[in-house]
Amino acid sequence: MHKNLDHFNSVSNKKNATDLIKSFINENAQMYSRLRNFDFGSIEKNFVSGLSPAISHRLITEHNFVKEILKKYPFRKVEKLVQEICWRTYWKGYLEHHKSIWNNYKLDLERLKENKITDKYISAVEGNTQIRCFNEWTNELRDNGYLHNHTRMWYASIWIFTLKLPWQLGAEFFMQNLLDADAASNTLSWRWVAGLHTKGKTYLARPSNIMKFTNNRYHPQNELANFAKIQTEDHTIMPNSITYTNYEKPRKVKCLLIHENDVSLEDIPNFDHLFVQKSHCSTINRSNLVKNYVDNLLSDCLRRSLKKSKQKPKIFNFSDKTKLKDFVNENEIKNIFTHYPGIGYLKDELNHFSEESGVNMKYFITDWDSGLWPHASKGFFKLKKKIPEILGDMLRDQT
Repeated sequence: MHKNLDHFNSVSNKKNATDLIKSFINENAQMYSRLRNFDFGSIEKNFVSGLSPAISHRLITEHNFVKEILKKYPFRKVEKLVQEICWRTYWKGYLEHHKSIWNNYKLDLERLKENKITDKYISAVEGNTQIRCFNEWTNELRDNGYLHNHTRMWYASIWIFTLKLPWQLGAEFFMQNLLDADAASNTLSWRWVAGLHTKGKTYLARPSNIMKFTNNRYHPQNELANFAKIQTEDHTIMPNSITYTNYEKPRKVKCLLIHENDVSLEDIPNFDHLFVQKSHCSTINRSNLVKNYVDNLLSDCLRRSLKKSKQKPKIFNFSDKTKLKDFVNENEIKNIFTHYPGIGYLKDELNHFSEESGVNMKYFITDWDSGLWPHASKGFFKLKKKIPEILGDMLRDQT
């Protein structure tokens, strides 16, 4: 059932993704607020952009997407669309303010390993439960690497409250199979459904809601839990501050590295030497579908990087960093600069390389992140109130 694969294969290419932005803005952007929650069964039928994998890896940046939208429409007409784009940034900023969540999540996965051999878990990930809509969504996820955002909420709710499986294992399953998965939005969205993000507030999937927003394709009457027990955790989540001066972009660097979490080749310093990741990071557990998508993104990035560098970019792989290590040692490079990858598996891998090589990994963040993250330490409403002001400043700076 590869009904969306052609679409997502096309958004691993910068030109195609840029063209899709234009068509979405012209055809669906104005109707997004009214129809965004409907899952009609495919990207072509739905009123969403289908660009989330490209945005997740910053083939398309949030800033540029919003800028293109606001070129055509006044903010009041596309406010909900802009807010939804900002949600991914909110999740990333929130996780930066609560770093312990990620480490606790990884510890939980180790603790819950034995649950993955149970019949209940195996039935869920194989799409072999007694709930037809859940089974078909499982197949769609595995075959296409994508689920509509509203469907993800229903899916997580059924996983946690009806099937009574640990939310952490559901988040891991999504992380392995979603083309657009990132550590922050994925982990925190599952925590939100479970009632751990907004304390005491869960999300319960209801048959009538599923029937309405799937246009009567599904109606799991008497199949779902009618009560959402708030999940608990042993960990204490302590907020932390962010020192933004540590992430300022320098004007010129000796060595710049491009990785899979930001293939934009935008907002980067001048450099003497450029390293570009050649293929997916093999230490991250992902489906072949996701690995192939990342490889295509990186191939496109490498082609575009040829125009950015006076000399041929050097390639590296996380599975074999020998060339990178040798180059760093031979040229006495003390610092490697790169776009901040965000808390998650890729940052873990980059930090590991830094430790084993003795080279400092120096991260810089975009103006978009530095503008929104300071307002992402609590609930989304705090950020939501500031969006018009923040965008006004950023867009005026671009004119």
